[in-house]
Amino acid sequence: MSLKKLAGQTVWYGVSNIAARLLTYLLTPYFTYILTGYNGQVVYGKYRYIYALFPIMNVLYTYGMETAFFRFSSSEDRKKLYNTQITAMLVSTFVFTILLYLFRTPLASFAEIPEHVDYIGWCAVIIALDALSALPYARLRKENRPRKYAFTKVIGIVVFVINIVFLFSFGGKVAANNPGGTFAKWYQHNNGVGFILFANMLQAAVTLLLLFSELKDYRPVFDLVIFKKVFRYGYPILIAGFAGVINDSLNRVMFQKLYPATKTESLRQLGFYSAALSLAVLINLVIQAFKLAAEPFFFSISEHENAKKTYARVMKWFIIILALMFLNVMLYLDIWKHFIGKEYQQAIGIVPLLLLSYIFLGVYYNLTVWYKLIDKTHYGTYIMVIGALVTIIFNWLLIPVWGYYACAWGTVLCYGIMMCLSYYWGQKYYPIPYDVPRLLKYFGLMLLLFFVNYGIDKIVSGTLPHILIGTVLFVIYLSYIYKTEKEELKGFPVVGKWVR
Repeated sequence: MSLKKLAGQTVWYGVSNIAARLLTYLLTPYFTYILTGYNGQVVYGKYRYIYALFPIMNVLYTYGMETAFFRFSSSEDRKKLYNTQITAMLVSTFVFTILLYLFRTPLASFAEIPEHVDYIGWCAVIIALDALSALPYARLRKENRPRKYAFTKVIGIVVFVINIVFLFSFGGKVAANNPGGTFAKWYQHNNGVGFILFANMLQAAVTLLLLFSELKDYRPVFDLVIFKKVFRYGYPILIAGFAGVINDSLNRVMFQKLYPATKTESLRQLGFYSAALSLAVLINLVIQAFKLAAEPFFFSISEHENAKKTYARVMKWFIIILALMFLNVMLYLDIWKHFIGKEYQQAIGIVPLLLLSYIFLGVYYNLTVWYKLIDKTHYGTYIMVIGALVTIIFNWLLIPVWGYYACAWGTVLCYGIMMCLSYYWGQKYYPIPYDVPRLLKYFGLMLLLFFVNYGIDKIVSGTLPHILIGTVLFVIYLSYIYKTEKEELKGFPVVGKWVR
């Protein structure tokens, strides 16, 4: 399997994830332009706060089963492995969902929705349905069926977006036509966050239904020997997953609890931070698409003679693409900032920090290949836990002082440390010939052009001059890539036709 195949699959996973996430991210301008005024900003902040809690439960519900499926699907009877894992997840999902329901009152209070205890039940349904979709999606990836993967992802998000737009933009008119009706009462009771959770439930249900063909051959089999292997391999990933969630989402939870203001004002400020976070969408999309395609790809070529050289080449082009995404956003920020409503642009100064942190995270994900291939997943746990401690300590100390800037700097520090640790231990146990000097040149040039643009923007005013200057700097970076990678670019599909 070659880089060409990885690129092709990344495109498919990328198209589906970009299409799906783009539809979701288009809700950011939608929400930030319609949820205006103080109350609207609080609703948006509450929505982003609740959804910062979701990944914690997603990790618990899936407990590393997807990666374990990739690891053992070649060495074990794949059908028995799949059925055993599905059986285990059905049981665990049922138990976790019952626990969520039993503790719904204190959980609703923690989630800042004490008046809507029923929403915890809705959240439990969403997380459960998503968890049951995890292994069917892993099966599609393992069997190299990205088209089916893409189709189900996009359809699910379309259902979500249509319901959101209907409820927020047209639901009020429908309710007004029959003010005493069932829909009007439901609309009044759930106006705001309830609309989003309801749409998410429908999305999760439709997605699982579309994946039914991946479940129809399921038989209630449970092989204890296989499960022990799977769980032994997967539980460090579970712990690492929790730590990863802490690194990615806990800062928003901590912000809500530690920011020195009223609960509603904290939610409002959290909404500003979350809106700025959405401007890092390009890099996040690339990382997510890469992760989905790379994990099965890395396992599939691990026995090839030139596997390590391939991993090094993947890293090089991955960093180049991330650098281009960083520059695309920062050099054209005068355009990108309109992605969010003007009321929500107060935190736009943290965007470069968020983009930089995502670059570190993307490089880290690329580096994790070493411990997954040699079954040293406990190192992933060590790295994630260290990152989690950095996140907790940094945010605990500085959120009361710096506000959401502490969240942004905390992610840079956390992911930077994780990246360095993974590289250090990886080179010790599974050395890969990364061309570090060249990679640092690409990264350094990216930062240099960013600071040049930042300095010029302070002197020159006006959107058009900023765009022209940004374009010149962007072309400089592209020219450098062309000059240094010209020979390799000639072998690329499509691009190679234009290289002379």
